[in-house]
Amino acid sequence: MRVKKATNKKHSPYLGLKGVLAGRGLNQGYIADLLHLAPGTVSQKISGSLDFSFDEVKTICDDLGISTEVFRGQEVS
Repeated sequence: MRVKKATNKKHSPYLGLKGVLAGRGLNQGYIADLLHLAPGTVSQKISGSLDFSFDEVKTICDDLGISTEVFRGQEVS
């Protein structure tokens, strides 16, 4: 019997979020502090290696006063 290897699911980077942060002079560390996550974890989420949860998306959007459209087209768990 053959066992299939798990594939790492990856989606496109959140370029819209990166743009919003850059436009406001913020960095990924700001999001890490906001979500109480390690900066490396936030980097993986923004780059597409990990997914943001719905609650994380809501927290980010509420804090920055932006629409969830910035996350459109990417996975949100």
